[in-house]
Amino acid sequence: MTDGDRPKIDLNPPALRPVAEAPWRDDTLQRRGIASKLDALVTDLIGGAEPVTIALDGGYGTGKTFILERWVQEIVGRGQVAVYYNAWENDCDDDPLVSLIETLTTNEKTDWGKRLAPSLNVALSGILHKYTGIDAQKAWTARQDPAAGLLDAARHRRESRQKLKNILTDLVDAAGAREFPGVVVVVDELDRCRPTFANELMERVKHVLNVPGLVFVFGVNIVALRKTVRAFYGDIDAHQYLLRMFTVTLHMPPGAPLSSAYLQGLVDRHGLREFCNGNPYLKRDLDIILDLFEFVATAGRLTPREMERAVWLLSKVAAASLDRDGQVNAMFPLVLLPLAIVRVKNPDAYYETVSRPDSAPAVINCFFELIHEPNLRDRQLNSLDRLEMTMYRVCHRHPSPASEPPAYVALREFATEEGGSNLNEQYLSRRLTRITKERARELLEVSPQKYLADGGTWAFGPLQSITSRFDLIWPKDQMP
Repeated sequence: MTDGDRPKIDLNPPALRPVAEAPWRDDTLQRRGIASKLDALVTDLIGGAEPVTIALDGGYGTGKTFILERWVQEIVGRGQVAVYYNAWENDCDDDPLVSLIETLTTNEKTDWGKRLAPSLNVALSGILHKYTGIDAQKAWTARQDPAAGLLDAARHRRESRQKLKNILTDLVDAAGAREFPGVVVVVDELDRCRPTFANELMERVKHVLNVPGLVFVFGVNIVALRKTVRAFYGDIDAHQYLLRMFTVTLHMPPGAPLSSAYLQGLVDRHGLREFCNGNPYLKRDLDIILDLFEFVATAGRLTPREMERAVWLLSKVAAASLDRDGQVNAMFPLVLLPLAIVRVKNPDAYYETVSRPDSAPAVINCFFELIHEPNLRDRQLNSLDRLEMTMYRVCHRHPSPASEPPAYVALREFATEEGGSNLNEQYLSRRLTRITKERARELLEVSPQKYLADGGTWAFGPLQSITSRFDLIWPKDQMP
């Protein structure tokens, strides 16, 4: 197979963006229901006299941004006004109010900027100054008569805030909507911002942009946001603070409902299926790999982001794993899958195996902790057996091609009673701590030796080669 014949993998496919006419077309995890709950909350709360702030709370990688981006598109598609503001992308601003107002006034669905930008600039002139919010003439007056200057500055800021609120009230009233009379502003990625920026943004929304009919929906990780609040204010009750900031909090489900379609979509999007179909080893095992991956992701509650990251690692390593004959080493399905999942889910366990290959592999323990084995089907159990026995062989420094991993020796001695009736557990996973002799014999039968051309290839060297590629793709010091 020549380079021109090898399957190509798009290692950096474009980010998924909602399509205006069909924003939920790629919702394979069926997350539109969460957007419907947001709709219901807005409808219930927006008619009151008080401003509305809603927090959509979820852990990192659970799909908040996916939902909020498509929800905004859906609202706009109904003829209503909604804007999406990525706080993290504007984190470099001195004052978050500047970019937030700019996002409102440049919305392509309204003519707010054209109609009201001049008045808005006047109103903002008294608010957005880094310290006092007053112009040079006001500062000169303050120097001549400090008492009068301070009072004048305070009066100027108060008048400016009120003028801004009046303008925003006019904007909201003019936005007349079908379903609810108001404007939705989605603020996403707040918990990833600098503590100063994040807390000032919440304060601006609470005290400056608190206009009835202007609904702010924050996509946040509440646990991380509490840490942000404490980093800014010190030892305060961050929980009570956030209760004052948000009218109501909607929590994401603890585990996204996984669908086979989602995993299949990831495999297609990152080019992994095309790659596997071009290789006889991987084409044979792809369905088994995906079946096992789906089960681990469901049982271990991998987030959508964790799943995508694991598929991304598999794809990039696969693209770099072709040998001179165009064949992929059979280690790919049996070694890369657990390595990629544990690299994403538990980096400490991953690096323990990489640095201590002669001990019981921490990767195996972590991988099986994600699974509830009694619920596995025979096909999945057979796959796990092959996977575990392969990992034992790879996670061992072979002094010679003919040598066996300590785990093999321990199992054989136990199965044949050469070492007595006790199983030496030093080199085995926790999965095998209560193994029977019959089970030990079964595992020895699924030794990956019959899948290999020569035992020496499956020593610690190839493991180091694989893990070094993982680290090149995703360096340890750059992990989120």
